[in-house]
Amino acid sequence: MTGLRDKRVLLVGAGGLGCAVGAVLARSGVGHIDVADDDLVATSNLHRQLLYTTADVGRSKVLVACERLQREAEMAENLTRAVAREMRLDPSVSPEFLRNFDLVIEGADNFPTKFLLADACAIAGVPCVQGGAVRWAGWALGSLPGASACLRCVFEDIPDGPDRGCSAAGVVGPVVGVIGALQASIALRLLYGDSSAAGSLYHYDGLTGSLRATGVKRVRACRLCSGEIRDLEAERYLPRATAA
Repeated sequence: MTGLRDKRVLLVGAGGLGCAVGAVLARSGVGHIDVADDDLVATSNLHRQLLYTTADVGRSKVLVACERLQREAEMAENLTRAVAREMRLDPSVSPEFLRNFDLVIEGADNFPTKFLLADACAIAGVPCVQGGAVRWAGWALGSLPGASACLRCVFEDIPDGPDRGCSAAGVVGPVVGVIGALQASIALRLLYGDSSAAGSLYHYDGLTGSLRATGVKRVRACRLCSGEIRDLEAERYLPRATAA
């Protein structure tokens, strides 16, 4: 797809969601994909992180992921350049860094990082696509700063108590694949300029096979959309039970 050759995407998280989204973008012809993660490939994750094999266990996820994304692009005769960033995004991330990209895709496995990316992208004015999957269910949401609902319009803030993400509660591999495909679809639509791709919350239930899309309106009292949140104060992204 020639219209994607000049697009730059930041993929945050090289886990199950990142593997699924990244492969689609590389095969679709996105010209530049940066992948950010600081984790290593583990045997327990191979059922859902489909870019890796047992031979990769113990290696840097982003290094392996970028090797495989280049291969995926080559098989589709695309010129995608995949760049590995062995890092975990934290509140020190600058708006200037995010503005290097046309889109940010978040596939983190914890709520603090999800809210951090939602806030950072809004402050930088960069569209983002977010998602999550736990056990048999998952969700995806695309956001356009200043134009559509954001993550805080839907979930408001980091949940109280321990983080029950997929690393703690577990997740079924096919659910991750479905959510990753949804994120990729939203991302491609946004990259092609389809603003209607933002502002709908997609929810998938793997036990019933149901997929539901719900239009989400911007919340007037949303701390992010109202402009109350203007910086990335580190304490804001601590788990609520720890920060209290």
